Amino acid sequence: MKRKIIKQGNNTLTITLPTKWAKELNLNPGEEIDVVEKEGALLINGRKKFNEKRAVIDITGFTVPLLWRFFQSAYRAGCDEIKVIFDPDKKKYEDAYHYYTTQFDYAKLGEKMPPKPAIAMIQEVVNRFVGVDIIESGENYCIVKEMGEISAKEFPNSMRRIFLVILQMFHRLREAIENNEINDPTLCKEIHTIDLNVDKFVDYCARILNKAPDFSPESRKSLIFSSLFILELIGDEFKYAGKHLALTKKPVKEILPLLKVAQEHFEMYYNLFYKFDKDLAIELGKKDVEVYEKHYNMKDKMKGENRSILTHIMRITKYTLSLAELRIEMEYTG
Repeated sequence: MKRKIIKQGNNTLTITLPTKWAKELNLNPGEEIDVVEKEGALLINGRKKFNEKRAVIDITGFTVPLLWRFFQSAYRAGCDEIKVIFDPDKKKYEDAYHYYTTQFDYAKLGEKMPPKPAIAMIQEVVNRFVGVDIIESGENYCIVKEMGEISAKEFPNSMRRIFLVILQMFHRLREAIENNEINDPTLCKEIHTIDLNVDKFVDYCARILNKAPDFSPESRKSLIFSSLFILELIGDEFKYAGKHLALTKKPVKEILPLLKVAQEHFEMYYNLFYKFDKDLAIELGKKDVEVYEKHYNMKDKMKGENRSILTHIMRITKYTLSLAELRIEMEYTG
């Protein structure tokens, strides 16, 4: 539809609102509405509450990792209400948080957590996500609902928190190697716990991108989504490195030079993300070559768990370069 611009006074321009739209949103003369500038467009928001986005997840037959994936996807997509249905005949479920840390190689590092009722297990899952909680439960279901409104204003702090947690993991891994904290299950659990914060804020940022109507610029959304996904993968690499450090019985201080350069590499990207600078991008490229040189000179000397740690550090640097590529692309998308 087209509207004619009307000049009122010396500096004011007005347009009329569609009558049908105004009635649907219960707008009356004299009331205030929100007008949001967004990439050359104006978004006009009324007071009417739009239809809530709902999801239903039947977890019958699900493994714990599959439950996480389904719930996480509904949360990231911006669902206001998530109904989880479970088998009332299944009395006990595996612990949601410690599933991976008690499987396979991890089984050597810790005790098996006792099973728990479905509602207790699901509450553990829900507790990991920002801004939602269980508001209703029955014999074979529970309903999870958003407890407040999401705003794009919350995105910058949440995104920066992801970077700060990853830098914390760099520091903790270096500290553990320098202090020879090897063959210690508690280190593995500690890094897993720190990484949960990366996952939590990645999910929350994705939810904001999908749900907040005032996020800008729209053109960068897909690049930010991709960046969030890679940042989550980087957090996972620290978990795996922590596992190998907890399993090894030999000092791994010879890995420190590569870890130090990998941290510098990531810090350059972190600075580039918030303040793009061509010279810094050039230095990041040089640092990337330095990482590869150090890895090439070290890899054949490493064996067992030590070589595995080296591999995970190298993967972090590969992910970092991919993140830098996405950030460079943002400069050409507006």
